[in-house]
Amino acid sequence: MQKKTCPRCKRRVGENAPRCRHCGYFFPERSSPWAAGPAYGVGFPLVLMGVLTMFILGISTGMVLAAGTIALVGFLFFFHPR
Repeated sequence: MQKKTCPRCKRRVGENAPRCRHCGYFFPERSSPWAAGPAYGVGFPLVLMGVLTMFILGISTGMVLAAGTIALVGFLFFFHPR
């Protein structure tokens, strides 16, 4: 197993470690501002809810615009590049 050296405490940790288990230093190449997995958990239900609202409750223009906005936001969450 390959290891890398923590720049803060100089101890060896695993190559795929997102942070040092000794001092808690987060390695920048493994950290991301996006949490793993919110795209499917948030995006798909919003798209589904927006599309169904457009077709089932699409009586007024305001309702169709609101449902379209919900579907667009869900689409952006669902296909967000990571």
